[in-house]
Amino acid sequence: MAQPAAQAAPQAVARFALQRDGNSGGEGGGRVERVLADYRVAELAGSQSWVVSVRGAAPQDCRCTCEAFALSEHGFCEHVDFALRTLLADRDSRDALVRGVQTDYSEISLSAGARHVLRWRQGRACPESVGRAAYALLDARGRLHAEADGALQQLLHLAAEAGHELRVDAAVWELLALGRDAAQRVQRLGEAYPQGLESAGLRGLLKLPLPHYQLEAAIYAACAGRSLVADDLGLGLFAPALAAAELLMQHFGVERVLVLCAESAQARWLTEAQTLSSAQTDIVWGDTAARQAQLAAPGQLKVAATASLQQDLALLQGFAPELIIVDEAQRLDGDALAALKQLDSGFMLMLSGQILNGQPQDLLPLVELLDAQRSGPLAQFLRQHARRDELGHVVSFSALDDIDDSLERLMFSRSKAELLSSLPLALVQLRAVALTEQQLALQAAPVTALRRSVSRWQRSGYVSDAEQLQIGRVLQGLRRLAISPQLLGEPGAAPKLAAVTALTRELLGAAAERLLVCCQWDDALALLLPRLQSAGIAAVQIHADQPLAQRQALALRWRNDAGVTVLLCSDAAGLGLDLRVADAGLVNLELPWGDRLLEQRLSHLVDFADQDTRGLPLIQLQAQSGLEQAMLQVLDSQPDLSAGSLDGDASQQLLHGEELGRFMQALAAVCAALPL
Repeated sequence: MAQPAAQAAPQAVARFALQRDGNSGGEGGGRVERVLADYRVAELAGSQSWVVSVRGAAPQDCRCTCEAFALSEHGFCEHVDFALRTLLADRDSRDALVRGVQTDYSEISLSAGARHVLRWRQGRACPESVGRAAYALLDARGRLHAEADGALQQLLHLAAEAGHELRVDAAVWELLALGRDAAQRVQRLGEAYPQGLESAGLRGLLKLPLPHYQLEAAIYAACAGRSLVADDLGLGLFAPALAAAELLMQHFGVERVLVLCAESAQARWLTEAQTLSSAQTDIVWGDTAARQAQLAAPGQLKVAATASLQQDLALLQGFAPELIIVDEAQRLDGDALAALKQLDSGFMLMLSGQILNGQPQDLLPLVELLDAQRSGPLAQFLRQHARRDELGHVVSFSALDDIDDSLERLMFSRSKAELLSSLPLALVQLRAVALTEQQLALQAAPVTALRRSVSRWQRSGYVSDAEQLQIGRVLQGLRRLAISPQLLGEPGAAPKLAAVTALTRELLGAAAERLLVCCQWDDALALLLPRLQSAGIAAVQIHADQPLAQRQALALRWRNDAGVTVLLCSDAAGLGLDLRVADAGLVNLELPWGDRLLEQRLSHLVDFADQDTRGLPLIQLQAQSGLEQAMLQVLDSQPDLSAGSLDGDASQQLLHGEELGRFMQALAAVCAALPL
């Protein structure tokens, strides 16, 4: 009986077509040169096409314009594979490919892929001495290691002495220069700040001194040049970013800085920059003509909305930022990333208020953009943490706990738990709040009265007890005015109270599970309570005139009832209460005059002897262009203010002698800092 004929193996369905690219001139006019050229690989069942440059029979001799090739670790993709298989199937083409580019000169170029490495191609006329020196720099995978100072120059010098032409691709010099520049930044900053984080120059880097953990982030960003700082919420990102910008401006000649953030965050970036930095800062907003004028106007730092990045790309390119700071970078979509690539021309600092190790799908495009020169972090990330399909697309991630190690040259990320032993008791953030025109007008007369009192004391050296009381009442009135005009019997808007509502939404469930809002005055907190409740925020207030048992019951409710997240408590109302609860944050409605009150409020939530309670989020609301801004400047320059304080009942703090003199000196400094 006849055996059935064996069936032929099914042939793979063709997916691409290969044709010589019309723009390619090859490497010359011979057969080899005609084969070693650029080819267009086009889909048969689609409209996409890619250009594959073929310069030899090995994948590393080819390039492709597709994204998979750019993200591949070793410079390979299905289009390169198709082009090589098609050309190698023809005997004449195969011979030309195997011979590769044949020239008398030798060449050093960059390989493609997720990491660019140096490649050596020896020319036909290469002297033995030059070839031997080059091969001494090759590793087992054929990569040329010429990053060491002088290595490439020595090879070029040797070739020149032998009369041999050695060509170095321009991209090679750029890659080596970037590496050397990073080393020089580390060296230069080390020389500028020889005592490290204790250096006096770092304390005076911004208008206010920064804690060490924020300085570490700033120095890392300045040294890296292109980096992602993704610290735990509460550690702060505004101050480190502005400090990094200041380092780059002072030591590396940066003149133009662009901050890209959500439109809702522009005002805060402006106030943070005005509070901390000496750089002239402007918001880019309004219609097209206004935005164009703002970007063209003199100024070192511009704050633009990320949403307008594509629309204003040409305008922003005209500004030509040398440092781009991107707030909440993990929220960038594909269109924003594409526009950012076109704007990118140098230093870049991406910020995230959350640790991104567990979000590798958000992290990957940021790493790809930051490692634009493909110097290693992207390849390390893909090799260690990404699994890809046969087309090179990333389909899953693994080993996420080790991402910090893989990206140590590009990402700076710390949790509060990691820093707990070195954190201060409270992570202090200043939130500047602009006064309304009404508030600015209402403070004019009291400020004039204060200046008269200071002038009288400076002339005579004498202040009566009655005048002390009057000075205290004026100062307290200015502080209350900064909270709300209603506290002085005037109707009007209260930006500070609105800021607490926004702050509560920001912090609860992220940096803290409970919030304690403190103030000297019960009536100020009484104005805040209905605002929070109307915003859907469960809040309770403890009043100083309530019996102790009632106050204790309200405190217990706040501590134990998950449905009550905000407690409003004046200093007098908090006496004798235990308010300590895990994961709480503190908001000061007014800026304390001295450390004593600040410590008293912290003691409600923190056990000073317990190391595990460090790092509590503390937000200080500071009114701009008024008494509190002037106080802040004086507190920075005179941290040991007079014991005579404005915190509490001023009638019980009458001063005499040296203490009175110190208080009046501080008051004189405050008046000098007040706007005219």
